[in-house]
Amino acid sequence: MVNIKDDFKDLDLTVGDVFSKDARLKARNVNVFYGINKAINNVTIDIGNKEVISFIGPSGCGKSTFLRCFNRMNDTIDSCRIEGKITLEDENIYDDKIDVVPLRARIGMVFQKPNPFPKSIYDNVAYGPRIHGLSENKEHLDNIVEESLKRAGLWEEVNDRLLSPGTGLSGGQQQRLCIARAIAVSPEVILMDEPCSALDPIATAKIEELIHELGNEYSIVIVTHSMQQAARVSKRTAYFHLGKLIEVGKTKEIFTRPRHNQTEAYISGKIG
Repeated sequence: MVNIKDDFKDLDLTVGDVFSKDARLKARNVNVFYGINKAINNVTIDIGNKEVISFIGPSGCGKSTFLRCFNRMNDTIDSCRIEGKITLEDENIYDDKIDVVPLRARIGMVFQKPNPFPKSIYDNVAYGPRIHGLSENKEHLDNIVEESLKRAGLWEEVNDRLLSPGTGLSGGQQQRLCIARAIAVSPEVILMDEPCSALDPIATAKIEELIHELGNEYSIVIVTHSMQQAARVSKRTAYFHLGKLIEVGKTKEIFTRPRHNQTEAYISGKIG
């Protein structure tokens, strides 16, 4: 049996930082390769139930690559190979029997650039419930769309133009539409890869407020280059460097009392 503590013997990590008593997602000794190049090096971490956790680190450190392991988005890259184990509710998501389509409904994703479908606002949100058979009838589907848009903080802005193209919304509205689309299928986890990097400060503030609200219902993992954003939205923060998980802890402690010198160097701006 692998002793997880041994994986971190050269770092100032504790088991309590890495693990969660009510973990929904668990990653164990995960390695990711692009061809012969190793992008992720032996990462172990839990994502707690109804927890917002941020992944931070310099560009190219592997945080987005690791994030995409959670819903098998890396499967779309031919040269990518993954070792280790990731479980959702103790079920191995890389088991050969796993169908990635329902998996990606359970673990939704919001990308860096808003990517609404070239469909109406209504059809953007209704798409997932339709293909997964989650709506009993048109009335039920209407209710799912309305509730999802309300939870994404968008209903009041679009309820009178549901048949208008989703691509006609502003950037911030498009990103909230993508969040509504993700939650319409009742996911257990939401992954967010730099969800505010293309947005202005006002739109960013609305997305961050939404993350706070959704964190009461879902586990949320957010990759961000903004340490200020990580400090505002997350309960825990994980710092990555050169494909390695360097430090994990309560967000306030990571930013005020980092225990590893690499974390301190990044937080203080010495590296970036």
